[in-house]
Amino acid sequence: MSALFHPAADLHSVSIDEAGRTRVQRGDLTKWMEGIAAAQAGMLDEQLHYTSIRIDARLATAWTPYTFVLNGEVSHCGTNAFQLAQTGADSSWQILHIVDTRHTEGCTLFSPKPAVEQLQELANEWHYAAARADAAAYFGMMTDEAVYIGTDPAEHWTKAEFQAFATPYFTAGEAWDFTAVERHVFYDPDSDTAYWDELLDTWMGPCRGTAIAKRDPVGNWRIAHYTLSVAVPNERMEAYRKLIGVE
Repeated sequence: MSALFHPAADLHSVSIDEAGRTRVQRGDLTKWMEGIAAAQAGMLDEQLHYTSIRIDARLATAWTPYTFVLNGEVSHCGTNAFQLAQTGADSSWQILHIVDTRHTEGCTLFSPKPAVEQLQELANEWHYAAARADAAAYFGMMTDEAVYIGTDPAEHWTKAEFQAFATPYFTAGEAWDFTAVERHVFYDPDSDTAYWDELLDTWMGPCRGTAIAKRDPVGNWRIAHYTLSVAVPNERMEAYRKLIGVE
């Protein structure tokens, strides 16, 4: 492990004490590695939910939310922030610094499912939640700052505005039922943002949907932006223009 660290590397941990004050502690890298070497196999399991990487020249930053499992039980969770430099004799990357956070609330185990599969499940479950009029599940899959753009030119809604519009439908148990017949997911493993476009079978006929999703602090995907539009076949465009009064 020591070969992965620059000779000047160090460790820090940031926490909040009982009085609500920020506490910064410096770790001992040598003792930290000795503790790992002395542990029994399988005792320490630090599960990284994902890794977001930024690189400029020979400097890199890696952001890795984690859950720490000790002897098979969740101990704590947080985020590791790595600073690395391409300083090795063979131009390899070495760790300059690690700073982490640690807390015991909201800890979840790592999901082994690939990100694209998780995004597909999110999209399918989101539409299914509307079909079964489950408002808590539907809006729970959106970020707090989410924006929804509907088919009407006036429908540019915040999450709260969209929820106010949709509540009567969900309460009546008659929300909408959209089924994706085609979907394309775009995901960058070094980013916390992904998006997809999809062709939907709806009561309005074929529609197009475009979504932007973001990871929350523990790695779960949430919908941050969604645009819904009616897909008008080219051969029917003139009839559509007349229908909405376009000269």
